Amino acid sequence: MRISVVCGTNREGALSRVLATEVAESYRQLGHEIDSLDMAELPPDVLNANAYKEKTPAIQELIDRFLACDGAVFVIPEYNGSYPGILKLFVDMLPFPEGFDSRPCAFIGLAAGQFKSLRAVEHFQQVAGYRNAYIFPRRLFIGDSYSAFIDGKLADDELSERLHDQAAKFTAFISALSGEKS
Repeated sequence: MRISVVCGTNREGALSRVLATEVAESYRQLGHEIDSLDMAELPPDVLNANAYKEKTPAIQELIDRFLACDGAVFVIPEYNGSYPGILKLFVDMLPFPEGFDSRPCAFIGLAAGQFKSLRAVEHFQQVAGYRNAYIFPRRLFIGDSYSAFIDGKLADDELSERLHDQAAKFTAFISALSGEKS
């Protein structure tokens, strides 16, 4: 199974990227192929007003990689009570309807505050749901992000276990939707 792990920010030094790496490893341990899509990979020409109609090869490559996945896991930091604009821009570049239509999607929120990115994830779920994604109901939220990691790993064993549990159950969800045995 091919899983896209999407780091929802282009911010340099973001903890979301550290978390996305750990998420990808959880899926690798389960034997799945991972494509790590980082919003920092979006080229500057994505801001061109014509980018929606005339996608450059670099933009099209990222879109094609996303479209090739069997399921997508979004690592979503909370910025100003919602998700990053660069993630919305990427979603807007995806073709309609196939960008999200019937695509299984899981969500992990990360925030410095105590709301643990709940608002950001829920805002993003609204967009994915509008685009007819299959929403995996087990979300994971991490607050107090600056103390959540030690040496590039989640510091809390219970959170790590919940991350692995989400990965196992999300891949079973994808298999059930496709009629495969997990």
